[in-house]
Amino acid sequence: MSNKKIIAYYLPQFHEIKENNEWWGPGFTEWTALKKAKTYFKNQEIKKPVEPLGYYSLDNSKVMEQQYELASKSGVEAFCIWTYWFGEGETILQKPLENILKDSVKVKYCIGWANHSWFNKTKGILLKEQKYLGEKDYQDFFYYALPHFKNECYLKDNNRPVVTIFDPQKIPDLNVFIDCWQELAKKNGFDGVYFIGDFTKTDDQHAEKLNACLDSRVMYKNRNFLQRVVEKLVRKHRLSFLGPIKYDYKKMIIPLWNRTPSTNKEIPIIFSGWDTTIRHGKLGVYYDNFNMDTFEENVRAEMSFNNKQEYVFLKSWNEWAEGNIVEPDSINGVEALKILSKYVK
Repeated sequence: MSNKKIIAYYLPQFHEIKENNEWWGPGFTEWTALKKAKTYFKNQEIKKPVEPLGYYSLDNSKVMEQQYELASKSGVEAFCIWTYWFGEGETILQKPLENILKDSVKVKYCIGWANHSWFNKTKGILLKEQKYLGEKDYQDFFYYALPHFKNECYLKDNNRPVVTIFDPQKIPDLNVFIDCWQELAKKNGFDGVYFIGDFTKTDDQHAEKLNACLDSRVMYKNRNFLQRVVEKLVRKHRLSFLGPIKYDYKKMIIPLWNRTPSTNKEIPIIFSGWDTTIRHGKLGVYYDNFNMDTFEENVRAEMSFNNKQEYVFLKSWNEWAEGNIVEPDSINGVEALKILSKYVK
């Protein structure tokens, strides 16, 4: 049992929006790819949602309450909800966040800035560009987030709202962004912001500006040279005849945390499977040998890693089209949730 707090990445892509209708066809949500998914390998199985959640729509704010009730009973402290700010007030998939405030949804949460452009990766087409427009725009972004920070359900670390940034080194004026938010947080009654950076190694130069960091790319760390070359040809150069890529979860994931943490800032990651063939077909990556035994090995290692860091990230709660989920599914039922509950006080 551990006192660590599990923060689960949460995807809000389960409701219809006009942009997805234009780009992918009428009625598109995350479920669209899942319903069309096919297998490519002998042992590959596609997880499908089952009751009590099923094929939900996040238009209904009660769904998130149901999700969090399941999560909190299983030891998940909070959802880290992917939040999209492209600059100049341009957002997307914001309805679930808005519903939290509008409908007083009972869920502990924080925001994760999904700091990247949107692409059609199969065709290599830019759909929506992530822009960096300087301090005034960062101020606008802060005040967009402020009502959430003030929400009693928002996750805080010693009166500092917790905020995750995806790939912070891509922000050309990262110091300006962080200093701006730290100053505005203090002006609005907080003791600053607790920044967590993903895609961040503890020895990266920008890590010194962050309170903690994790690097979800670590799931690929144990590839050999040939695997790296083939994966680059498939994922970067889109040579689909070489794909999909298959790795072994037990070999790739289990050894990751059998070491001493590099600093107190390092946050470990629980990986709840991986199968992006659902979204990308032959350009995807599939992790074989993910089952409840290997998942529990992963959980056990994370929960004992870096005892001076109180957070553990879970990737993810509901990334159905990338095969990393702990919601009740057609293969494992609620077993993943039961495993999490065994390791959290």
